[in-house]
Amino acid sequence: MPISRRGSDPAAGFTLIEMLVTLVIMALLAGLASLSVGGSAQRGARDEMNRIRELLSFASEEALMEGDEFGLIMEEGAYRVLRFDPLAESWTELTDKPMDPHEIPPGMRLDLKLDAGSRTAASSRPADAENPVPEILLSSSGEITPFRLEIRVAESPDAVAGIESDGSGTLRDL
Repeated sequence: MPISRRGSDPAAGFTLIEMLVTLVIMALLAGLASLSVGGSAQRGARDEMNRIRELLSFASEEALMEGDEFGLIMEEGAYRVLRFDPLAESWTELTDKPMDPHEIPPGMRLDLKLDAGSRTAASSRPADAENPVPEILLSSSGEITPFRLEIRVAESPDAVAGIESDGSGTLRDL
């Protein structure tokens, strides 16, 4: 009595559907690998600009709700948020999250352009430790100093990401 085994023919091979599914899986894996390998510096710069945008938005909302004046100061390799103390008539640094001081990753540079001119955050700006004055002001009326902020990475002269404000309180991506 012959026993028949279905599909046991060694010359049968793979079906067309099996081949297509395998090709689709390989293409997806290749795409994911290429995304995770390339552009890490540019992606890091865009992430840093998103953090700055969210920080400015949060500080602007806090200024509106609390009736206080806030500001952002740029320093070499870092930026921080300040609050104006009307009693002491000076700016004080905020150290609570999410407005604590933040260092930018190595190899990145912030370029800030104000109406009064432009400067690189890494430039030699005299720092007054006792009375720091922020470049970007966030007022309790909702206004923001008009500015254009770009982030650059060491291996590229072009800006990777940026934001700007015309002074009305809105932030726009560049």
